[in-house]
Amino acid sequence: MDGTEVKMKTGQRNIFKGFAANEAGNVAMIAALTIIPIVTIAGFAIDFQVTTTQKARVQQAIDSAVLAATKSMQDGKDKAYTLKEANDYFTGILNQANNSGLTCTKIDLIYIDNTEEMEGRASCEQKTTLSQVAGIQKLKFDVTSAATYGIGKLEIAFVFAVSGSMGSSNRMNNLKAAARDAVDTLLPVEGYSGDPEDVRLAMVSYDTMVNAGPYFKAVTNVDPTRTYSYYGSIYEATSCRRTNNRGQCTQWNYAWTGPHSRSYTITSTCVWEREGADRYTGRGPANNRWLTPIKATFSNTNDSWSIDSASNPHCNSDIPVPLTYDRKKLHDFIDGMKPVGMTAGHIGTAWGWYLVSPDFNTVWPSGSKALPYDEPDATKVVIMMSDGEYNQIRPGSGNPNSATQARAVCDQMKANDIVIYTVAFSAPTAGQQVLAYCATNPAFAYRPSNGQELTEAYKSIARSISDLRISR
Repeated sequence: MDGTEVKMKTGQRNIFKGFAANEAGNVAMIAALTIIPIVTIAGFAIDFQVTTTQKARVQQAIDSAVLAATKSMQDGKDKAYTLKEANDYFTGILNQANNSGLTCTKIDLIYIDNTEEMEGRASCEQKTTLSQVAGIQKLKFDVTSAATYGIGKLEIAFVFAVSGSMGSSNRMNNLKAAARDAVDTLLPVEGYSGDPEDVRLAMVSYDTMVNAGPYFKAVTNVDPTRTYSYYGSIYEATSCRRTNNRGQCTQWNYAWTGPHSRSYTITSTCVWEREGADRYTGRGPANNRWLTPIKATFSNTNDSWSIDSASNPHCNSDIPVPLTYDRKKLHDFIDGMKPVGMTAGHIGTAWGWYLVSPDFNTVWPSGSKALPYDEPDATKVVIMMSDGEYNQIRPGSGNPNSATQARAVCDQMKANDIVIYTVAFSAPTAGQQVLAYCATNPAFAYRPSNGQELTEAYKSIARSISDLRISR
């Protein structure tokens, strides 16, 4: 073959060139047509993600706004004020963040009277970017939130440690200020339209023991003033066996003599822990369930009396305040607290339970009796505070240590659905551990180390109790 046989004619070459040119044009056209849906899909994905993020932020805003509105309802405000409060809150929160392209309607509040629920609704639009290629200018979404504005029924017992260590570093004054703030936050404001007994608070302080005050006989079955007696033989000195050069007797002859009568009178309303099978329960006082008073014991070998009190005075002078909505009574109790004694934390823990236990209603006066455990829409709370190590039990009793007893009481409280908050105020590690164990969950265990942190801890607890949970 020569070279001319493989050469194309001019016409053939033109045909192939045209075909190649047409194919290139088709690819360009297909690419141009394909890129439109790709950009649309990618753009929509981006805009959808932006809108989803914005919706989550708006949901948080409406949740907060509805909670603010429910608090206004609790405080006795009318519906017009409540609506304005909700929208001011809603707008204020949204304006704090980057809301480029976001617009929302005002919140509309719907009241459901039979369940005392409030529902908030709002509609929003998020301006798109790349989705506009497909003609989608905005993405719309709705948000709703609801909470119960009925305050429910709250029974809250404050337990304060007032041992000697509270007299240092201004601790007692810091505690008083923080406790007063908590009371004022928890009790409904003047003008509250609901039942004033919806929220009732109780208080007790402890150190070496608890002062039961006027409730002493009801919990111990003995009188505040009681006389202990002894009748029998006494081992006593009868004659001198040896004297020194000054004529003083240095050795005696001893013998049992008698019978003799001896007596010792105690006037005290201080009580120790309960003992026996019900030591860790909230069951009411009765036979085999009485709390233990201070007792006197006679020694017939040295003709003397001793009492099982580890300190003098035996306990503080703070009288427990059973459940009440009387703000002045609560403030007066707080103002009167004074530091004294040791830290029998388990006794304070048990008394916190007694104040909200329906089984102790035989002790408390009318108006201070606790609701049944299964009362609908009711919550029982105990707030335990200590700055020390649980280090005191009844001397000579052989009872488990204070920390062990406190943990056991807390276990039983939780089993009865009592919510426990704890405040370890500059407490040592051992005290912190007991309080952390007792708290209903770790978020309810506070460890303030100074006055400011203590105030914030009580404020946080008060808000946690009074703020209403989002229902849906």
